[in-house]
Amino acid sequence: KALSSLSSSQGALKSLDGTAYEAYQRTHKNTESVDVSVSGRAGRSAARAGCAADALLAAELCELVDHVELLNEGCNGDVNGTLYGRKVVVNATTVTAEGMNLTLLVLYEPMYCGGAGLNHGGINDLQKTPSSDDKGTPPRGRLLVIVGDSVSTDLPLAVSLLDEAPLLVGLSTGLVANEVVSVQGKLYKAAGEILKALKPILQSYNSTEMAVHFVGRSLAGAVASLAATVLDGSLPMPGKSHGKKRRKKKREKDSSKTSKEKGRSEEANLGNNETTVVLEGFGQGRCSAVSLGAPPCLSANLKASFVTSIIYGDDLICRTTQDSINRLCQRTQKVLKGGILGRQLGWMTDAVSLTVSSLKDHAHGSEGEEARLAVPGQAFLVRPRRLGGASSMHEVGGLKGGREALRAAVLWQLHDVLLSKSMWRHHSLESYIHGLDRVQLRGFDDSNSQEAQSLY
Repeated sequence: KALSSLSSSQGALKSLDGTAYEAYQRTHKNTESVDVSVSGRAGRSAARAGCAADALLAAELCELVDHVELLNEGCNGDVNGTLYGRKVVVNATTVTAEGMNLTLLVLYEPMYCGGAGLNHGGINDLQKTPSSDDKGTPPRGRLLVIVGDSVSTDLPLAVSLLDEAPLLVGLSTGLVANEVVSVQGKLYKAAGEILKALKPILQSYNSTEMAVHFVGRSLAGAVASLAATVLDGSLPMPGKSHGKKRRKKKREKDSSKTSKEKGRSEEANLGNNETTVVLEGFGQGRCSAVSLGAPPCLSANLKASFVTSIIYGDDLICRTTQDSINRLCQRTQKVLKGGILGRQLGWMTDAVSLTVSSLKDHAHGSEGEEARLAVPGQAFLVRPRRLGGASSMHEVGGLKGGREALRAAVLWQLHDVLLSKSMWRHHSLESYIHGLDRVQLRGFDDSNSQEAQSLY
């Protein structure tokens, strides 16, 4: 009954957002064109269209990991359209790390000629084909690294893995000296194991132009995002020490070498055909990632703009951290102490306290953000809507203020566990595919769907 009361308070805030959305849609009919008179509207519409396309590709690739039998159906790309023009480099290999069985699948796409890193994906990549390149530039190629996990269907195990205090990691690069970021410790270490398993592949496909794109869902999505961040050089490799004394001793040792010794060392390196791959920063400027339903795993003070995170509806995992679990327990205890009358009327006081708490967090902005875990990179929330069975898409990551940030903190409750009947169902891959397929983009229209109404 206490949890039901808390669910009612959060449902009241959700209803406010739904009512406001329906009122806006009924009074502002969709048109065939985008009103560019509003500052930034065209850019936001293009970003959402590109994000929806990238996320649907990610869902298609994640389906290969969840159903490995699909890999055997189209070895030459003639049956399975996802494999068309792509070569299987690593075929569903299991990597065990931090109590999780991760599945690693790597595809090589030799004719890819789109962008890399920050420029990967988006609306521009939708029109890029080898024949469309009028400058005669050869394709850059792309490695698609798909990560799956054994936890995406096991709610108790997922929550137990995420119920851990953030791990502080010092950065060796950046504008601020001695800057630290927070990471989800288990997922961060798992990302290191994934990169170690990838090392031979990166050594074989060692090109300074090739794009490296990570994809994952659920906890594996966070692992994929963190692996991309390490490979880009924004995060150090897990377990690596950046102590000043060690670096100083190394410099003294290097400086003590004679020029003849240095020459012999360089000759030995030149004579060695095998290039040693240093994973941290190996793919700087070429790495990107798209995650579906990833949990908060990286503090927002590290701006991993090459990572895109998709949140669908009431997805529980995207809101689960040790802090959000503790806040849920405190709210539950508060309702239980109120007695019978408190349980009956507690949803109103809980709604007020939840709103005030969210407003305080919103007002503090970036203060203390290095100690708080957030969904990595640019985050987009896909909200299923009753009106027309469509979905709306909103950018919610990295916002310091404005209407969307306020809605994310209060109405969408992205920083608290959202209790609802669909909080676990919305985490499924099928729900993500369905929601992305029904995203209503400005300038487009779609017919009503009775099936969409049932999945709300």
